[in-house]
Amino acid sequence: MKEFIETKEKYIIQRYFDNRVHRQSLFSVEIYPGIVAEFGEPKSKLGSKKYNLTKLSFLKERYSKEMVESFWSNFHVKYVLHKHNGRKVAPIYKVVGNPQHLIHGGYVIICKNTSVVRAAIKEQKEYNFWKEKFYDEGKLSSDKESINAAIPLLINRIKNSTSVLKEMPYSDHRIFEELVAEIFREFGYSIELTKRTRDGGKDIIALKKRDGLVEEKILIECKHWEDKIDVNPIRNLIGVAISQEELPTGIILATTSHFTKDAEKIAINSAIKIELERKDYEDILEWIQEYDAIQLSKEEVNAYFDCLNKV
Repeated sequence: MKEFIETKEKYIIQRYFDNRVHRQSLFSVEIYPGIVAEFGEPKSKLGSKKYNLTKLSFLKERYSKEMVESFWSNFHVKYVLHKHNGRKVAPIYKVVGNPQHLIHGGYVIICKNTSVVRAAIKEQKEYNFWKEKFYDEGKLSSDKESINAAIPLLINRIKNSTSVLKEMPYSDHRIFEELVAEIFREFGYSIELTKRTRDGGKDIIALKKRDGLVEEKILIECKHWEDKIDVNPIRNLIGVAISQEELPTGIILATTSHFTKDAEKIAINSAIKIELERKDYEDILEWIQEYDAIQLSKEEVNAYFDCLNKV
């Protein structure tokens, strides 16, 4: 969601995130001549270096209103950590440059916007449209072709209207699991969705291999809940992880809700080499924005503006 603002000198696109940002965290950078991006951290995560775009400003003397709208439709502007917990950035980003280009410990990059432009999107305002794509008589559809086609559409729908994620009924856990699984497929993992059991513990097993050997194994538990996540689901997930014959490299509890303060404090014994990550509603939206993102080279961006100027 965005708000379009026009001043005497600038066109400004302000994102919904702007009203949730911690003002002490704000920083700006000129990403392209006459285009300034402003980033900030969530109020609840000051010091996390998880910056989100708050607004883009375009100089009127250089860009027309049509060019601004075209840029917004075609590109994402992202802040990406150079390293996360000692690991390089996700392979979905082709990050280029050298340490001199680092901004606040990361890169600001321009990515292709992969939102699907479809006339049907306008008619897909209600969640029932998506429910019908996945369910047959109250059960998860066995038609994998329909599921595989519907999930990317749902992700792109959420990109265009983040409220769709909140509109998903809390009874529809499996669709959230399918959504997370699809995102991790795009992140380069092979995916196994586990059968539902009473004790739970993991919904997704995400594997990344190199030369036939498992480089990463991540257990993901998905909680599409209205209530906050307390300590119990995290403890259960840790218990499942350490009981594995071969320990996973990481575990993630992903939720469309948020975590209690006690849940935020839980840690795995440092002697056990398993990385624990908690991903809440804002993190899921960030994943969705990163889905299928590819950084453009400076030459590609220049070519894009050259084409616009010729029109």
